Amino acid sequence: MLNSLTEVKVNELADMVRDRFGLDFPRERWKDLRNAVVRYQREDSSFSTASECLDYLLSPTVEDGYLEQFINRLTIGETFFFRDTNALKVFEFAILPELRDRGSGINGAVRVWSSACSTGEEPYTLAMICRRSGLNAEIFGTDIDSKALIKAREGCYRKWSFRSEDLGFRDIFFRKVGSNSFVLDSTIKRMVNLFRLNLIEAAVPSSLRDMDVIFCRNVLMYFSSEGVRAVLDKLWDCLTPGGWLIATPSESGLLSSHGRFEPVNIDGVLVYRKNEDYEPQCQMVFDGFKYRDGGQAAEPPNTEDIEFDLPLLLDLNIVDVNPAVDTVAAEAVIEQEFVTPEPLVRLSDAVDGKGLLDQGDSLRTQGDTVGAVALYKTVAALDCPRELKVSAYLGIAGIKADSGFAEDAALWCGRAIELDRVCPCAYFLLGQVSLQQGDRDKALAHMRNAIFLDSEFIMAHVLLGNIYMETNDKNAALRHFRISMQELEKMEQDAPVPCSDNTTAGRLMEMVRLVQQQLV
Repeated sequence: MLNSLTEVKVNELADMVRDRFGLDFPRERWKDLRNAVVRYQREDSSFSTASECLDYLLSPTVEDGYLEQFINRLTIGETFFFRDTNALKVFEFAILPELRDRGSGINGAVRVWSSACSTGEEPYTLAMICRRSGLNAEIFGTDIDSKALIKAREGCYRKWSFRSEDLGFRDIFFRKVGSNSFVLDSTIKRMVNLFRLNLIEAAVPSSLRDMDVIFCRNVLMYFSSEGVRAVLDKLWDCLTPGGWLIATPSESGLLSSHGRFEPVNIDGVLVYRKNEDYEPQCQMVFDGFKYRDGGQAAEPPNTEDIEFDLPLLLDLNIVDVNPAVDTVAAEAVIEQEFVTPEPLVRLSDAVDGKGLLDQGDSLRTQGDTVGAVALYKTVAALDCPRELKVSAYLGIAGIKADSGFAEDAALWCGRAIELDRVCPCAYFLLGQVSLQQGDRDKALAHMRNAIFLDSEFIMAHVLLGNIYMETNDKNAALRHFRISMQELEKMEQDAPVPCSDNTTAGRLMEMVRLVQQQLV
């Protein structure tokens, strides 16, 4: 059935999806378009074949409802409550206090917009934060997926939506129904206004103007380069002067290349502000890269070789990431966590260290971080091969980093390096932790160490490219992005890239390509 969908027609579909919805489907992702057409035809009795379905989608008389249902099959609404605790802490403890009673809403209410809210976990998270902070807030959630919005309005969620390490909010704001469902408190639901919006095609309604804070996370990476510019221009117009835009670290390169938003580092988290007076050291323009003096930047060097003269050093001078955050609860969770365990069990006692490690990885993927940490600690206590212990230490470090405990993550990385001083993944994770702590120089050193140990470390090259973009070193950024693309081309497009939170090679290539296009 897939063979009946000709390349010419699929190319037309890709163009239509890009032009009307901003979603980028280059040739290497045409298989995804074909599969979406086949699924749509099977679920809709109006079409006898996939080819007939595709012809209708491309016809000038296609109804908006059919297109909307098709687009719903192309978007991925993967989210959960209190996702990315570092960004949420900045929102709660740095941004909101500044806006208290001074927001742009009625009676000084803070106006917040979740621009790709999917099934509602993000805007409801923001509502819970504003509620417990005692702030008057007007919160909006929009998405292109109408089916996801229906679920958001229902406010009923299963355990999969609760994957953060601290679940105290669930006991306060949810009522358990049955064995696996939780219903959101009506007071939180009433705080959020939900409606469908196509960020590319539709004009932004007046209700979304004069926003104090906009969350646009895991959105830009799916758009074409033209779509990224169009969306960011709209978000800029919707922000009140001095308003904040919060994206993900993986999208920082796209924001930097856009050039209008002022990057601000708060406790190691990079957020963006609408500052009319901001002048970046370099300005991205449609027809090339231009410095403020108008001169063209030099072409990147042809050499593919990178030489590093930095020693492989581990410096664990820890700083308090956010002294304003109450750490009593966190201390109770991690109490006595860093006592080096003595070997409790030997592999000769029929304990499968590799199996336990795999189980821990599986639990972490499912969002059970407590269970994952318990299994990782069990592996760490075994008399087992060094590489298993190192993987266990890094598993714990990753969970701590994701949960906002940067100091803890650094300590567990240090343990891994004590066992294996030539482990590139440990230095890579230390680099990420250093970025959380706002120490860009240390992050650069750790990332370089990771590449020194593994010159084909894709994510290390990508993150170095992002860092160099932020410091306006175009040539270095292009060099690392180019190397990452060369390594990505060697991978299967559907294969997950190591250390990328399961981002596929094809998807990461699209993200890097977008940044490259705006740099050259």
